[in-house]
Amino acid sequence: MKKALSITLAAGLASALPLQAANSIFLTGSTAFRANVHDACFKLFSPAPAVKYDTTKVIGGDGTSTNSNPVWTMTGTPISAVTNISGTMTIYADFTGSIQGIAAVENKTKLPYLNTDGTLRTNTPTIAFTDNSSGAVPYPAKGSFSEEQVAVQPFVIVKSNAGGVMNSINNVTWEQLNNMVTLGSIPLSTWTGNKAADYNTSIYLLQRTKDSGTRRTILAYLGYGYNQGVSVYNFDPTNNAIYSAVNSLNTAAGAPGYGVVGSAGVSGANLNWGPGYVGGGDIKNAIKNTGSANLTLGYLSFADAKGITGVNWSQVISLNGVWPTAAGAALHGNTGTNDFSPISAGCYGYWGYEVVVYPNVAPSSLSADQDLVAGQLGNRTTPGTFLGVLDAQTYDGVLATPAIGSLENEIENSKVNGATAIRLSDMTSSRTSVGGTITP
Repeated sequence: MKKALSITLAAGLASALPLQAANSIFLTGSTAFRANVHDACFKLFSPAPAVKYDTTKVIGGDGTSTNSNPVWTMTGTPISAVTNISGTMTIYADFTGSIQGIAAVENKTKLPYLNTDGTLRTNTPTIAFTDNSSGAVPYPAKGSFSEEQVAVQPFVIVKSNAGGVMNSINNVTWEQLNNMVTLGSIPLSTWTGNKAADYNTSIYLLQRTKDSGTRRTILAYLGYGYNQGVSVYNFDPTNNAIYSAVNSLNTAAGAPGYGVVGSAGVSGANLNWGPGYVGGGDIKNAIKNTGSANLTLGYLSFADAKGITGVNWSQVISLNGVWPTAAGAALHGNTGTNDFSPISAGCYGYWGYEVVVYPNVAPSSLSADQDLVAGQLGNRTTPGTFLGVLDAQTYDGVLATPAIGSLENEIENSKVNGATAIRLSDMTSSRTSVGGTITP
């Protein structure tokens, strides 16, 4: 998913492009939250914006013209609520992953983006969405950068579509996951209780690369530090085999010496984050494979988990006997509203606060390729600014109803079609740290 052309190529292409238009915002970060951001941004324009998607997958798109594509560009006239930006506004998106996104914003790392005419450019990102607080990783927002919560992101454990022995797995415990992280796999007999028949059949846990907020959230929930070592195995669909992704050479599905599924990314950026699957879409595609050797579990955002079949959440299993929605096991056949009350009430633990990391000064003062001035980017409590509309919250007590063009509005409206995130105002429980103790 985070496949990207090299900086050298992108810079060469960008050098021939016209100068950047004013009022440009460059997004990056969470692949888990990408669909929610896309749909909210679409409503920031009136009339509807012109949208360009990376359908050729040259940067990292998924080939579609939908909200699942992590690379897109929207341009048009902002809605009247965005009073601090006049004329044409352009939003560029390249969702590379939560932690990689935070690092890129704070370190002013140039990323490839798509121009409205389909050509390519490189630019420093303006803001990053992340599935976990920046304080839980080595890139805390400080100095010229701040962060604020925008929603709650539910995550789920999924099982492969291989059938057979996988039909015996309908739940996983905290203890089982903890051992799978350490060892890479555990025996099927830990589910069936039949040691004689199933002890030598291993069930593997597919891991994301280290820049994944989804990975950071599950590891924190299991008590692992950011730099604590884990075992990483990948599934090779070409040869129908599981292989150790560390220091392995697997040309069918992994990068030489690393076992990273997907390309090396910008200047080898993905390789810098260690072995594992690069994006949620990569895990999704691995889990949906019906190969007989695909005896795996994985962890995904709620949106990507539905994408395994594209219809419902058939491969989701319960965690510690608790389901993420009130539908319970009926979630498998659900195609409509999702009631996340088990998460809101604190009964289901695999979730995180979706956070945005942004400059608290004029972006144009930080990077020469940013043009927003003070008062245009703003924050969620500053009406009329970009973030003042996109991140506006009834949770703050400022708004009576979710604002059009806000993430909260998008989440509320998506409930009828199966919401994949939770409004902050709907939570009746909380936690003070990523993966930490949940309190009423």
